[in-house]
Amino acid sequence: MDEKLEIIRGTTPTITIKLKQELDFTTVTQVWVYITQKKVVKIDKEVTDVTLDAENNQILAPLTQEDTLALKADMDTFFQFRILLNNGLALGIKGISADIYETYKEGKIQ
Repeated sequence: MDEKLEIIRGTTPTITIKLKQELDFTTVTQVWVYITQKKVVKIDKEVTDVTLDAENNQILAPLTQEDTLALKADMDTFFQFRILLNNGLALGIKGISADIYETYKEGKIQ
């Protein structure tokens, strides 16, 4: 994963988390993928919201328009994920900075 995440408000990006170490995805019991602004969680995805791609050793976390519209542009934003394995081992990464860009017409596209 790049060291910087970029999101345009009102879009539907998929965050792709490429794991550096091989992981037996059958041992994953929980995944948390979240984005914070001012230390408040604005987007929170769990194992049922993501795709565990064992073949490519990655996790895919799709975001909805509602998710990205909940973010404010030009605000300190951080992305992080954590994984819990069935043996109790918890894995994670340090927070990664995210740039949130404004949309010039507010609201969900239908």
